Amino acid sequence: MWEASYGKEPFDLRLTALRMFRNLHKIIGVTLIGTLLFGGGYYVKNVMLRGENSYEAASVYKVDFVDEPSKSGDYYINEMTWNTYVHADDFLKAVRAHLEKDGAADSFSRDSLENLDAQVNAKLDSDVHVPSTIVTTDSPEKSLLLAKAVEQAMTEEFVQDNEQVKDIKVIDAAQTATEVVPDVRPVRAFVLSAILSCFFAVVVFLLTELGSDDIWLPATLRKRYGLAAPGTVNSRDFSANMEYLFREKQNIAVCTVSDDCNPIQVAEALKASCTGEANAGKTDTEKADVEKNWIPVPAPLLCPEAAKKMREADGVLLAVNAGRHSGRKLERVLEFFATQEIPVTAALLWEADELLIRAYYSLPDAREKGYGLE
Repeated sequence: MWEASYGKEPFDLRLTALRMFRNLHKIIGVTLIGTLLFGGGYYVKNVMLRGENSYEAASVYKVDFVDEPSKSGDYYINEMTWNTYVHADDFLKAVRAHLEKDGAADSFSRDSLENLDAQVNAKLDSDVHVPSTIVTTDSPEKSLLLAKAVEQAMTEEFVQDNEQVKDIKVIDAAQTATEVVPDVRPVRAFVLSAILSCFFAVVVFLLTELGSDDIWLPATLRKRYGLAAPGTVNSRDFSANMEYLFREKQNIAVCTVSDDCNPIQVAEALKASCTGEANAGKTDTEKADVEKNWIPVPAPLLCPEAAKKMREADGVLLAVNAGRHSGRKLERVLEFFATQEIPVTAALLWEADELLIRAYYSLPDAREKGYGLE
C-alpha cells in the first residue's frame, strides 16, 4: 500500500519565492484593487461627499468655584464634566431663550434650535478654572450668534443654577468664526490601503501554497509519493533516466492521472523524446530492439476497465499534470492501483513549468558554459 508524505515535507522557501514571483502580477492586481477600493472609498466619503462647510467660534471663561475641586476632594471637574453641563436640558433651554431674546432665533431652523446639543461643546485644557465653549454651525454668522447666546447662558443661568460655581467671566469672547478643516489625508489613506492590500494578498498566497496539493517539481513525485520521477520530457536527463527505468521493458502502458490529459499525446511525445536518442549510432536491427512500445491508456478514474491492460504491460508510466489540484487526483489513482495490484514503474511530470524548474535548480545552458555541445 502506497503512503503519501505530506507531513514530512519541509517548507520549500525557494520554490515558494519562485512561485510568488511567477504570480507577482496577481499580487499586484489584488493590491491595486484593494487600494482603489479602500483608499478610493475614503476619498469619496471624506472629500467628495464631505457635505457643507462648517464654522466654529470659541469662547474662553474664567471660573471661580465655591470650593476648589483640587483641594476639597468632594467633586472633580474635567472636560467630560463641562460637556455634561453644556448638554444639559436646562442649559440649552437658556441658550434658546437668549437667542429668542436677541432676535437671533430667526436665523436658525427649527431643527437647529431643537438640536443645539450637537452644535455646542466644551473643552478644558490644563487649568480647571479656564474652560472654553465651542459652537459649530453651517455659517460664520450663526456661529457668532450662537456663541454669544452660550456666553450669556454661562455667565447668568449656569452660575445661578450651579451651587459649586461662584462666578464666571468671559475672558476671551468669540469675535470671529473659522472654517472647520477636517483632518482628511487621502495620500496616507491610499498608501495604507496599498500596504494592507499587499500584505493580505501575500498572506492569502502563502496560505494557499501551504495548503495546496500542487505538484510543480518532479522531485515532489519522489518525496511525497515515493514514485521514480525521470523528470520532464524537455529535461536533458529525461532520456537517460527513461532508458534506465525501462531498460528491460518493451510494452509500456502510458496512463494519465487527469481525464483532461490525452494519453495518446503523451505517448507520442515519449516516442519522439526517447527513441531518437536511444537509436543514435545504432543499426536498423539494433534500433528495432531498443524501440519501446508506448501504449496509451485512459485515466483509470475515467476508465477502470483499463486496469487489465496495464497489468499485462511490462511497465506503467504515470503522466501527472503539473500545477494545481493534481495531488489529490494522483492519490486516487495510486489507491486504485494498490487495490488492482498494478505496480507503477515511474511518474512523468507533464506540461511542467520548465522556466520554474530551471530557476529552482539554477540550471545553466551547456552552450552558454562553452562546453561545445552543439
